Amino acid sequence: MGKKLLEVKDLSVSFNTYAGEVQALRGISFFVERGETLAIVGESGSGKSVTVQTIMKLIQMPPGEIKSGEILFDGEDLVAISDEKMAKLRGGKIGMIFQDPMTSLNPTMKIGKQIMEGILIHKKVNKIEAKKRAIEMLKKVGIPKPEERFNQYPHEFSGGMRQRVVIAIALACEPDLLICDEPTTALDVTIQAQILDLINEIKKELNIAVILITHDLGVVAQTADRVIVMYAGEKLEEAPVRELFRNPKHPYTWGLLKSLPRLDMNSNERLTSIPGTPPDLLNPPKGDPFAARSEYAMKIDYERKPPMIDLGGGHFVKSWLYVKGAPKIEFLKDEKNDD
Repeated sequence: MGKKLLEVKDLSVSFNTYAGEVQALRGISFFVERGETLAIVGESGSGKSVTVQTIMKLIQMPPGEIKSGEILFDGEDLVAISDEKMAKLRGGKIGMIFQDPMTSLNPTMKIGKQIMEGILIHKKVNKIEAKKRAIEMLKKVGIPKPEERFNQYPHEFSGGMRQRVVIAIALACEPDLLICDEPTTALDVTIQAQILDLINEIKKELNIAVILITHDLGVVAQTADRVIVMYAGEKLEEAPVRELFRNPKHPYTWGLLKSLPRLDMNSNERLTSIPGTPPDLLNPPKGDPFAARSEYAMKIDYERKPPMIDLGGGHFVKSWLYVKGAPKIEFLKDEKNDD
């Protein structure tokens, strides 16, 4: 691990709609170091994608608005820099893999030209050198016969191969930070494993930082070094990946883990779903945003926002359950996996 490459401090983002102000992010703070993978997990609407789109400055303003906070990339605040400077960083120093490879590529342009486009913008090279670099990237991401594939269109590639092309585009300019927004959502499990292995190999080879956005805790266990659990625009828990699976602390994290199938489950054992629905961020709750869906909620959870508790070893949780005087609750100790 190295120094903090990206540090987000107290970031709040809202969207002004005809119905009112949607408070999509409310005081998010985290960092990512060179050489590590940080996973951000949570159900739909938790604010995962808004977080990374704000880092990339891809949210439309208006209706979007950064209400407060800093986004420090290599010591420079991305919130304050000009659009021109951000355009140089985006695709250059910061690469991004979007959710759906089917729509991330231009169907009217050959694959090679799409990879060359970013290289020509961000690197001081001619077209011959850019083409050479594009073919090298196709080879690096495991595309067979890259010289031939260079001149083909997206419809001539399978879904997994298209996602590899998207990764090649994101990595073509050798970024310091790679953001992956649910990069395996549209892929089957076999191809998903290959893509995750590829991202991990490239991370180690280039010593880059990776932010992985996902709702799949299986992907997190396979890929991440640290995990942030988000809910209703807030960070509720953060921990090293093994610590989170062995010793989760927030009731929302318990709910996520209890909804996962396990190899040691009995055939008659049912998965547990989290009851209720996320809160309306037009009028977010005053206290713990998960209180209305939690069987462990106390009166104070509805009245005051809980503090972020440092449990040591890089494990943080935002819950009144760990404040002195709260009832002691253990998370299904007999079901925890200590392997």
